[in-house]
Amino acid sequence: MGATTGVSAPRVAILTVTTNAAGHLPAYLDALEQVTYPEWELWVSDNGSADGSAELVKSRMAGARVLENGRNLGFTGACNRALRELLGEGRASYVLFLNDDTEVTPGFLEPLVALADGRTLVAPKTYLAGQPGILDDASGEFDWWRGTWRRRVLGRPEGAADRYPHAVETANLSCLLVPAGAFREVGLLDEAFFVYYDDTDFCRRARAAGYRILFEPRSVVYHRKGATLGGQASAFGCYYLARNRPYLIWKHRGRLQFGVFFAYFLATRAARAALWLRAGRGDLARATAAGVRDFVLGRMGARR
Repeated sequence: MGATTGVSAPRVAILTVTTNAAGHLPAYLDALEQVTYPEWELWVSDNGSADGSAELVKSRMAGARVLENGRNLGFTGACNRALRELLGEGRASYVLFLNDDTEVTPGFLEPLVALADGRTLVAPKTYLAGQPGILDDASGEFDWWRGTWRRRVLGRPEGAADRYPHAVETANLSCLLVPAGAFREVGLLDEAFFVYYDDTDFCRRARAAGYRILFEPRSVVYHRKGATLGGQASAFGCYYLARNRPYLIWKHRGRLQFGVFFAYFLATRAARAALWLRAGRGDLARATAAGVRDFVLGRMGARR
């Protein structure tokens, strides 16, 4: 944990959700132990892990606050449980969402805090782990007609625009610094998502409430993409992505724009399902169909 120094620094609560993460938690904790920022505390909200994840955190970081949920509350439910407790304590000026499959650099927090204020969220530069100079899709602009990133970021080599601070429309909660007061004004995460697109929703609500989101390239984080949930290559990911993407657009856009989006979305999902079936991945096609069906039926939250 951060050690108190003679220089006053805003306190940062690092919030991480774990779900059977013991395989990659050691690297995550190794990196945290090297953090140079003086005032931070670790909050871990564990979703009923059966692999000793919670015990691993406790043994490695005695000062960590580990909340054991006993069951899978999803990313949103697990975050919200921790947020209610840490906001109730009132010690932290900022909350840093941080995935358990990331590895931070020692000085990553100082630039984030320096650029932040009570109305500003800050995202770091995030590289794909093991791929120097190759970016993760951690921040950027969002296309509300298609429900995707406006310009492809994932897997792109960094360019000149990625080397200076600038405003962005949205950022992933794989690593995002948020002023604690924002949750009282904007609200907590929407638990209808359970996982995926909850970050786009939160950023949208924050910007609507007058907050800004900045990208700070001096802060560097590495992300092992999909190490926790499997992403689009898993039936789990396909289900929640297919269900939550139209929910996001429906929630924030009018009927006409949603109608245009949904026609495009159904056509592209059908084409993607055909490719999966041809490749022998019927599980992904079925999960996608189930996600679309459950959105239409209003079955949100944890998959039933």
